[in-house]
Amino acid sequence: MFSPAMILANAKINQLHAEAAAQRLAKKSRNARGESRGTGLTVALSNLRSFFTGPAEAGLGLPTLTDYPYRS
Repeated sequence: MFSPAMILANAKINQLHAEAAAQRLAKKSRNARGESRGTGLTVALSNLRSFFTGPAEAGLGLPTLTDYPYRS
């Protein structure tokens, strides 16, 4: 005999399987249409490059130590 919780859990698992299959099919059809896989990588690399070059150009915003009493 199946408990209601077991029936609900199986229904959720079946739903997740169906969603995963739909996503795989969509991904496969997207690649078959000739959409480039490199576009996402190109965008990610440009974002990463701008992240690393941004703070260096803007400066770190550290105060100068002109009035620091413990300078050597």
